[in-house]
Amino acid sequence: MVVGELSTEVDLLVIGGGPGGYTAALRAAQLGRTVTLVERSAIGGVCLNVGCIPSKALIELSARHHELESLATRGVVTAGVTLDFALINASVTAAVERLTSGVKQLLHAADVEVISGEATFAGENEVRIQGEGGTGHIHFRDCIVATGSVPRTLPGAEVDHARILDSTDLLFLSRLPESLVVIGGGYIGIELGTAYARLGSKVTIVEAMPKLLGNVDPEIERVLARSLKSLGVQVFTSAIISSVAITEDHVEISLAGGDTPLVAEVAAVTVGRIAQINDSFQAAGIKLDPSGRVFVDQQMRTANPHVYAIGDIAPGPMLAHKAYYEAKIAAEAASGKPSANDAVAMPAVVFSSPEVATAGLGAEEAGAMYGEIVEARFPYRANGRAVAISETTGEVKIVAEKSSGRILGVHIVGADASNLIGEAVLAIELGATLEDVALTIHPHPTLTEMYPESAEVGLGHPTHLIVKR
Repeated sequence: MVVGELSTEVDLLVIGGGPGGYTAALRAAQLGRTVTLVERSAIGGVCLNVGCIPSKALIELSARHHELESLATRGVVTAGVTLDFALINASVTAAVERLTSGVKQLLHAADVEVISGEATFAGENEVRIQGEGGTGHIHFRDCIVATGSVPRTLPGAEVDHARILDSTDLLFLSRLPESLVVIGGGYIGIELGTAYARLGSKVTIVEAMPKLLGNVDPEIERVLARSLKSLGVQVFTSAIISSVAITEDHVEISLAGGDTPLVAEVAAVTVGRIAQINDSFQAAGIKLDPSGRVFVDQQMRTANPHVYAIGDIAPGPMLAHKAYYEAKIAAEAASGKPSANDAVAMPAVVFSSPEVATAGLGAEEAGAMYGEIVEARFPYRANGRAVAISETTGEVKIVAEKSSGRILGVHIVGADASNLIGEAVLAIELGATLEDVALTIHPHPTLTEMYPESAEVGLGHPTHLIVKR
């Protein structure tokens, strides 16, 4: 619907059509609410259009390309392999279009009214909509805000989409850059840096903090660092950029205390994201917490009892699956259901090489909260499936309370960690113990067997590891 056709009264208004917004709209419609959704750009938000989905499509293609080299050593010899970036872009775009089209169909089937325009608050229960057809006002009974986040900028390295790129640019390049400097060693920089290294670019990663990926398990960082080195990726940590110079055919990045600048065809700024919150939130009575995110209670309700906030603008990690979860809580709470955010574990995944996945507490956090703990590790190299597929780098680590054996956290670095972590989240949520997992039969040969194997390590009687007596 265009802005000129706006009705002035709506039942439940959703602002933002990303993973959180469209999920909230669908759940509210299931509960009998009449739902209107406002999206200023494209349905699916950053995640489906220029984030999660296209990046994983590109990462998967890069992994398959890189795998050809190892396959040749195992008897599958290929020759004359080339990259066709037109087809790569077509494949990535096809994945995006398929999923966004599906979401649009779901919204249509649920009778969700979709408006194209930008919404700003004009009062406690009113928004102003600016669109191509003009300006209108909507009064709502309840509202769920899911405006997401935008890339953080880096002064002195402003994105020009030519020599200085952002993460979206990296997803849809027309050709492979010979060299690339990635500014930022968080999950976005690691994922896309890894992808381009596997495709054949000479990649350098520059991170201002002392280590990559923030506060991940130390062993995970060590494994990841070794893998990046094997891919030819040069990594600088505790590195502060002093200047960026752009020439006609390259970019030069100088580091504080460095003698020689880093020279590359292009650089990409991937220094995180910030919540997309505007000044109009004050007009609705929405309060912010000390971190600058929207203050919400366990039902995702803001200081305005009829306005809910979810996803990247709410406290916590900026993850699509967090937005999905919070969306359902908000829609149900707004519809009178006793729903509340009581998640015990929020998984996080880095689609690097190898993959990294975590859920629950790290060893240091667990020790501080629960006292004596158990750290039980099982290496990929001792798993039959990992050996069969030549993916022997990495480990599964379980953190458990020593007295009860209750699992508090799981940290994985290795092949298919992204798919393995789901079982860990379920175990933590259900309060499973090391013994529960050790006695759960897993199919053989699979990577999932590393769960009971790790649990057995924690219990002191591993089957496939030699115990030092």
